[in-house]
Amino acid sequence: MMEKAYVSKLAPSMEAFVAFKRSLGWKYETSEFYLREFDRFCAKHESEGASLKEIVKSWVSLRETECSNTQRVRVAPVREFSKYLQSSKHSYAFVIPNKVCRKQTRTIPHFFTNEEIIRFFNACDTLTPRKENLVRHLVLPMYFRLLYCCGVRTSEARLLLRKNVNLHIGYIDVIHSKGPKDRRLFLPEDLRLLYLKYDAVIDDIFPDRTYFFPVKSNSCYQSQSIGPNFNKIWKSAGLGHESGSKARAYDFRHHFAFATLNRWIEQGADVNSKLPYLMRYMGHSSLESTFCYLHLVPEFFSTFSEKTKILEGLLPEVGYDEE
Repeated sequence: MMEKAYVSKLAPSMEAFVAFKRSLGWKYETSEFYLREFDRFCAKHESEGASLKEIVKSWVSLRETECSNTQRVRVAPVREFSKYLQSSKHSYAFVIPNKVCRKQTRTIPHFFTNEEIIRFFNACDTLTPRKENLVRHLVLPMYFRLLYCCGVRTSEARLLLRKNVNLHIGYIDVIHSKGPKDRRLFLPEDLRLLYLKYDAVIDDIFPDRTYFFPVKSNSCYQSQSIGPNFNKIWKSAGLGHESGSKARAYDFRHHFAFATLNRWIEQGADVNSKLPYLMRYMGHSSLESTFCYLHLVPEFFSTFSEKTKILEGLLPEVGYDEE
């Protein structure tokens, strides 16, 4: 069902722009989702008397829930729409400069060895509390285990609400993460049992907490704090970067995708039929986005391509921003 029509003063131009894009053969679904968000953002700030330039500059700002690449995906449709306004001779158009949210080269992910995984989590489990964060030693080991076991985005784990976790049935609900879709993820049984024990301990400390992985009763880790915490644990485990590129917390997501696909191939499973399940589980909007993970591992990609010849022509190479 189509959402409510555009509501800001720019509504007629936005509708004409989307119709123009679709007349060229573009589905224009994800981009229109962000354009609709921008439309409602405009409507709110228009009522406060802000100019279009002020609104656009505010929209461009990096949000707490996103990385720079996600920011670029959100900003790109607005930049394109602004150029459309400019070409249509609208004097009030403000085009976002190209230097803002410039496309970035994605870091080559680190694929963890079994030894690295064991040593990292052993180091996690030796953390101690700090005066300013009394639950650090309880939360971080469980936070990183969710990344490793379920391949969720770092922001999805950080912002996971306690009310969206059902440990009796064994699932978490990821709400309003990236793009328009929510999803429900069922947990591995061993992880569910760990979380039952963890949840009981945290509930004794913060009985009315907001987040599943809290810092305090109503707060969670900030995006900029995950990297430093990961790096400290990695270093304390005596790990370096001998096995490849520098390891990051986000690499647990890449590792999850790679390990899952590799396991299916080793089992002789029909990867073609299973790939859509992995796509949904990881929160991708298309098979292309899941498939692109395999482009990052040359020694594995040839094997995977042999198993998925039926998909040739359906899964074009895509940019990382689609992830």
